[in-house]
Amino acid sequence: MDATSHIAAARDAPVRRGRSHGVALRLLALGGSALAWLAMVAIVATVLILNARNSARDETGSAFQLANAFATLHLPTAFERRDMMAEAARIAAEIEAQRHLSAELRDAQGQPVALALAPRLPPGQVPEWFAALIRPEPLHELIPIAQYPNVLGVLEIRTDPRDEIAEAWADFRLILPLLAAMALVAIGVTMAITALVLRRLGLLGAALDRMRAGDLDHPAPQTGLAELAVLTDGVNALAAHLAGERAENRRLQGRMLTLAEAERARIASDLHDGIGPQLFALQAAVGQAGRAAGTGRDPALAEALSAVSRHAQAIRQSARAAIDDLRLAPAEGASLAEMLQELLIEFAEIAPDTAITLDCPPDLPEPGEAGRIALYRFVRESVLNALRHAAPGAIRVSLAHEDHGIAARVADDGSGPAAPGSRAGLGQAGMRDRASALGGRYQPPRREGPWTLTECHLPCPAEQGSAR
Repeated sequence: MDATSHIAAARDAPVRRGRSHGVALRLLALGGSALAWLAMVAIVATVLILNARNSARDETGSAFQLANAFATLHLPTAFERRDMMAEAARIAAEIEAQRHLSAELRDAQGQPVALALAPRLPPGQVPEWFAALIRPEPLHELIPIAQYPNVLGVLEIRTDPRDEIAEAWADFRLILPLLAAMALVAIGVTMAITALVLRRLGLLGAALDRMRAGDLDHPAPQTGLAELAVLTDGVNALAAHLAGERAENRRLQGRMLTLAEAERARIASDLHDGIGPQLFALQAAVGQAGRAAGTGRDPALAEALSAVSRHAQAIRQSARAAIDDLRLAPAEGASLAEMLQELLIEFAEIAPDTAITLDCPPDLPEPGEAGRIALYRFVRESVLNALRHAAPGAIRVSLAHEDHGIAARVADDGSGPAAPGSRAGLGQAGMRDRASALGGRYQPPRREGPWTLTECHLPCPAEQGSAR
């Protein structure tokens, strides 16, 4: 099978697009980037919570130690004659005013003593779940207020991490939305880059589809991405290699057609030079014997010799038809238009009741030696089929220049082509094979209105080369 047949088979084979053979790159990029950013947000949130918890523990612990030392140093001793409860209330108010601390003074009966406190802003509202994650272990200390020999009350110092928790929550509320916004931006950039890569891969896929359809003249465009440049160069190199192989294959096919035509001409010459004179001599000898038999008045012998003469004439006519079919009638080197003109003149002599016309533009390009033979054989076979099977009143042969090639059409107003589904003859198979070997296509007879049409499209080697 030649390269054209391979390309045609690949073009006709169903391409199963849409059937997934793996994970889509777009989905993989979206899922991967989303999971990565969710993991990053979780890690950052965990680090923030751990840092905030350690900071709250350290801050409240330091403040508690300082407050405990302050109260111990500044409370009067039990033997001093001073207002111990007033001093304790002042110290408790100063401790209460500090951040991260809470102080309460109770009298001997356990009742709270009112403290003179400056106005203090309440800490911000914090969700309980967040406060539970940040809140450190509470610390408290009871310092008795005594004046010998009586115990006047007790000063309780406690840690209060609400301010620290509120600050951590404010930072958390600020950082997490920023992380979420950055995640959305990063995912958007990832998807945009993925879409860009997919579009570039789509260009390469379209180039491969054109190659699969047989179009090797349009290279894959450069994508602008360095990583895909090697792939693009490889696709273009493959297209150039396939184009070269196809051109070489067509050249060899054309050469084979030319050699086959030369072999047909040699066989026709051998038949003409060998069998022709012998048949002529046989018919002459039979004629002489017939005349001699007629002189002897032997009716049976005369009848037998007459039958031999008829059979010899039939054999001679069959041999002449075979020689004419094998031999390419026009002289070698004639143009395609001249070859077809001579062919149609011969058909006009064979079928004088059929109007046979040729429409050929003067600027028609030459399709090469193999192309001229293929088109000549196509016209000859098509006109002969019409005359043999359709009894047409008119046959029109036309040639036209199309993109990078020549289109030949034969139309007749006869009885029409064979019924659909009937087996094609060897003539149609030969025309199809010649067209395929030269990179063209053959369209079998079809009915369009009152006309039966058949076409053959062949490329021109010169225009193919210029197009590449």
